[in-house]
Amino acid sequence: MIRLLLLALLVVNLQGKEDVLTIMIQIDNPKESQDTQEFFKAFKALYDYMYKSVGEIEPTDPEERMSRLDRISAIEDYTDASIPLAKAVAKQIPLLHEFKPKNKREELFLAHLKDMEMLHVLDVIDYPNGNYEPKATAHTFLDVIALLYMPLINAHKAGLDAIAYLKQLHKGISQKQCNDRDINNIIHICTDNILAFNLDAIGKNIDPHQPFRKRLIQDMDHIETLMGIFSLDWGIWAGIVINTILKSKIPPTFIFENDFYEFVSNNIQRLDPEHLSDLYAARMIPLENNAPFYNRLQNDNPKILKDTLKDHPTMCLSPKYLSPKSKQTCLQLFQTQTYNAKDIQEQLHLVRLISIDDSPCVYLDPKDKIQTFKSKNALCLALQEHLTKEQK
Repeated sequence: MIRLLLLALLVVNLQGKEDVLTIMIQIDNPKESQDTQEFFKAFKALYDYMYKSVGEIEPTDPEERMSRLDRISAIEDYTDASIPLAKAVAKQIPLLHEFKPKNKREELFLAHLKDMEMLHVLDVIDYPNGNYEPKATAHTFLDVIALLYMPLINAHKAGLDAIAYLKQLHKGISQKQCNDRDINNIIHICTDNILAFNLDAIGKNIDPHQPFRKRLIQDMDHIETLMGIFSLDWGIWAGIVINTILKSKIPPTFIFENDFYEFVSNNIQRLDPEHLSDLYAARMIPLENNAPFYNRLQNDNPKILKDTLKDHPTMCLSPKYLSPKSKQTCLQLFQTQTYNAKDIQEQLHLVRLISIDDSPCVYLDPKDKIQTFKSKNALCLALQEHLTKEQK
């Protein structure tokens, strides 16, 4: 679904909140690192610029609202200044500082990754998520970044060739899921199922006061948000920035029309040369697949726990969403190798990297051979033993 974002909505909802982040940053918070503080400062600079610009672009009198084309034309005068501010935000993302390039090619990869996040941060600010406080928006953005990239970055630290991994991931997803589809459909992989999430229905019987349940519902909500932000459904501002970066002559009406998607598809190699969109899909699919089964675990009934986790052991790969009893059941199933191995194998061959939460455990190399990471995690060690045994 294309979001026809009205910039006037931002003016109404952001009125009087431009100093919120300044006040909050001044509060001494020992939990926030210096890197995080620098990120917030960069985020605030971009946020303030866009807030001010929207106020200058859009008349306050509803009867004087600009037409769509006039609004787009007006925004074009501000995007040149927003690009360096957005790049500064991407440069200060703390988690990306943990990706240490080992060669020139990886330096280029990191640059491309930051370029993608430069576009995403524009859309996060543009995205009408119901909460327009800048610090809350900044925290949401950091949470999404962690959800997307932390397993990959941790695996890279442990020796994974991230570039080769993404190349193989792109090949696999394209062949297995979207064999004859265009790039737009590849990016929208599993969109229908993910957008069909009903958080109230899935979460209604989950105790929201349990930390692991709150984490599950938060990440599921982020998954829905990701399908809006990371499926190239960018807002007006980010759309014009794309146009500026590519130095194209795309008509501004394309920002709201299907033709814009065709334009993006034709230029996807320039916008996403590292196939990061496939990484987003790989992070979404396992959670989407397991979402319907979490309600079964709500009462920690031993038999239901065992039967559910035995049939869907990929749920065990995200212990952050599980109760202590569920984790114990998972460990027993993995140590005795009495779980549905097909469930694990299917996920491994689709996403090619299995982590226990965010810690790398096993991956498939370009020859589809299982490779293991050093680990002290009992669940991971049991999984490695079983998978390598099956491979022999």
